[in-house]
Amino acid sequence: MVPDKGQSPPGRNGSGQPAIFLDRSVEFCQKTIAELNLDSRTCGGWGIPVYKVVIAPLSAILLSLASPGIAVEFINRIPFQSIIPPPPARNSAIEQGEIAEILKVQAAATPAAKALAKRDNDVEDATIFASVIGPKWDLTKLPKTKFLVDRIMDVDRPDSGVTKHFFQRSRPWVVDPKVQTCAPHEAGPAENSYPSGHAMLGYELGVVLASLMPDKAQAILARASLYGENRILCGFHYRSDVTAGEQYGTVLAVEMMQHPVFHGWFREAQAELKAAGLAR
Repeated sequence: MVPDKGQSPPGRNGSGQPAIFLDRSVEFCQKTIAELNLDSRTCGGWGIPVYKVVIAPLSAILLSLASPGIAVEFINRIPFQSIIPPPPARNSAIEQGEIAEILKVQAAATPAAKALAKRDNDVEDATIFASVIGPKWDLTKLPKTKFLVDRIMDVDRPDSGVTKHFFQRSRPWVVDPKVQTCAPHEAGPAENSYPSGHAMLGYELGVVLASLMPDKAQAILARASLYGENRILCGFHYRSDVTAGEQYGTVLAVEMMQHPVFHGWFREAQAELKAAGLAR
């Protein structure tokens, strides 16, 4: 279990990590960036620790849920329990520190930051990257790229849902009613906080898009990071939810790109983006 005494809440710089933490975030990032052939300086802003937790796999469930309407598998499956740890215990010192962080972030946020967080809450698709990719980022005119993005979404939806159901972590406003959310939420129990689905999707899309458009990789990954950070400002997630979502999404992206079927679609999208002037 995650210890909760004498330990600071998890941070972006690797501080206050649980005892089961094995690899530092920068080491994990550098390995991932090596896979993507990107600038290793990208790792300076990542906060993605690697955990190893051995639990009976649910890969059979995930395989049965993924990719509705697509008859072929296109991802190398890894049980999520070997990628992310359990969340901090309810009412632990770590969780209390995470609540304090949410309240502090919300108190310090500017109106512009709050408005962007609200927009990010309402949008769960690849349009979040339009501001950093440019006006040509229009998937209605990029059918090969749209097909690839849709396959990422096919993986994201069931994997996010199954993982949240497995961990059943209560949302921050359930733990502390002082936490305000940037959008309405249903009353009553909400045990689907961990990991953050937005952060997970942001990194699934971000890592693949950064690989497709390496000259825009720094900006794309920075946008993916902000997309996750905004879940804290919005009051919908704790820091550890966001960290786990970023980590899980990154691993899923890499495993998709390493699969020969997905890689074939990736090459087609890459050629399309080059023809459209979005990649070199």
